Amino acid sequence: MEQYHVSADFIFGTMATDSRRLGYMRAELAGISHRYRMEPLAPQPSEPVRLFVTLGPSIVADQVCVYYTTDGSEPHGERGLPAPGSHVAHGQRLSSHWDTLLWGYAEEWAIDLPPQPADTVVRYRIEAWLREGNGSLWYSEVVGATAGDGSVVGQPGPGDHYLREMGYEFNLTFFRRPRTCAYRVGDEGVPGWLDDALIYHVFIDRFHPGPGRQFADPPTPMGIYGGTLAGVTSNLDYIASLGTTTIWLSPLFPSPSHHGYDATDYYSVEPRLGTMADLQTLIAAAHDRGMRVIFDYTANHFSNRHPIFQRAISDPRSPERDWFIFTRYPDLYVSFFGVAELPQLDLDYSPARQFMIDAARYWLEQGVDGYRLDYTIGPSHDFWTLFRAAMRAVRPDCVLIGEAVDTAEVLRSYVGRLDGCLDFLLLQAIRRFFAFDEIRASQFALFLNRHLNYFPPGFSLPTFLDNHDMNRFLWVVRGDTRRLRLAALCQYTLPHPPVLYYGTEVGLSQRLDVRHADGSGHPEESRLPMRWGDEQDQELLHFYRQLGALRRATTAVWRGKRTITHIDDQRGHLAYTCTAQDQTWLVVLNNASQAGTIPVPPGRWTVVLPSQTAELVAGKVALPPYGGAILRREA
Repeated sequence: MEQYHVSADFIFGTMATDSRRLGYMRAELAGISHRYRMEPLAPQPSEPVRLFVTLGPSIVADQVCVYYTTDGSEPHGERGLPAPGSHVAHGQRLSSHWDTLLWGYAEEWAIDLPPQPADTVVRYRIEAWLREGNGSLWYSEVVGATAGDGSVVGQPGPGDHYLREMGYEFNLTFFRRPRTCAYRVGDEGVPGWLDDALIYHVFIDRFHPGPGRQFADPPTPMGIYGGTLAGVTSNLDYIASLGTTTIWLSPLFPSPSHHGYDATDYYSVEPRLGTMADLQTLIAAAHDRGMRVIFDYTANHFSNRHPIFQRAISDPRSPERDWFIFTRYPDLYVSFFGVAELPQLDLDYSPARQFMIDAARYWLEQGVDGYRLDYTIGPSHDFWTLFRAAMRAVRPDCVLIGEAVDTAEVLRSYVGRLDGCLDFLLLQAIRRFFAFDEIRASQFALFLNRHLNYFPPGFSLPTFLDNHDMNRFLWVVRGDTRRLRLAALCQYTLPHPPVLYYGTEVGLSQRLDVRHADGSGHPEESRLPMRWGDEQDQELLHFYRQLGALRRATTAVWRGKRTITHIDDQRGHLAYTCTAQDQTWLVVLNNASQAGTIPVPPGRWTVVLPSQTAELVAGKVALPPYGGAILRREA
């Protein structure tokens, strides 16, 4: 058996390494940089909007303007003159500043747009030019990268292991395309049910094969294990017992892979997973139990076996050819991490955009409650603005959660365009503190406070400890369930919806690291079949059920005002209170291999839920190694 190896966590994509961050920042800042900076982030009907633009040292311009439309059409114009149907707003120079990274001066500009009626979608393009010169320059975004071998990859993002496998680590040249931006006026905010959600993430092929059936035994984890929709339905009571309010289903469209992120059809169900009737039964049964169902939806790319792509590459006159970005027709095109089997769609092209919007509308009409949106940073903000408006027209209470693995600034730019984004930044901090021992308690607490304060109220940041693309938390801590319980205790007492990845609650781990000894990436190692029956860790399961029940019953433990009451970096101790609705709760965490005591604030306290054991003694709570507890202040 291979020696137990645990690889370090990584930030996916463009931010994976210092050199890649540097290259991306230089490419972005040297040009016309907008980054969807605007005030307010989600404008209401009575509010004007101010857009911010930075001209990098290489941009020779002394004029900036925005062309915009309010009727859904594409904005156009040139050198300050709008095309028919478009409007123009001229910018004002705010300041200049020295950029040491680029060794030159950059300029900050602002452009003010007038208020618009509710539900108006404002689409805009940013232009800069030199008054006494010729031509003009347009705001553009990095949309891909060319590798040293001439192949083309999509905008780097989640899944850094794919790039490493193909030798793209330090050999990427980023390229840009002008892009239209957009925002919608009168954002109605996030549906209330998402605020209170506890999400259970089901990887369908690996969850349950259905009543009377057994999992298959493929030769590698890349194979098919035989999980089905009927298997999910037959275990809804189990899922509900965890306090679950929302089920996130992995992709279920027809696909040649076990994971389904390479769809060949967006209007039917993969036959090996079940039928449309099976899906309807699952949705109805979940709704009967008061649970919502969200799909995993991939708009950025699909399988190269999809009929649309096949028509595009087989006929140069095919109208579908413009759905993709070819750099050498028909064999070189922008794809997801350079994987030729995953061509990336140009969703700024109207027919491609409408295809993806129509398919998503269809499933909402079938009763789905929303989407986890795969690789959100691939499509433009213009696409997501139009996508959300279309989804809200079908289901005003549907939710849209992005997988945007990027900087906090990028995540915040989705305010008003999506309901939230999966919190990869907090994931990294949690794992660095509770699993890798890379940061101290004070560093974790400081990150937590700054992170939660950075985002506006109402923007959801679902939290998680692991998922289908990375090592399971239990693998990282080498099977130590004490450390898993401690991290979960913290996760469930934070203000955003917790996501529980199937099997984490019963001790499911993996056989090998997601990065094998030869350096290759294998995320399927974290997607092994669910444990059932005697294979489950019943004590861990009981703890997770208690956590879910407490979070559901007592919102004050996670929704109230948060105050740090104790930090001890030497001993790995952290404690904080949460106060709301005349209730005060205390969370104490001993993230150390030695037993310890943590002082409690004045008052009379009761231990409600320990991760192992907890005892109150003389104004302190005694905790075992890697132990924590939730306490309630008595009146």
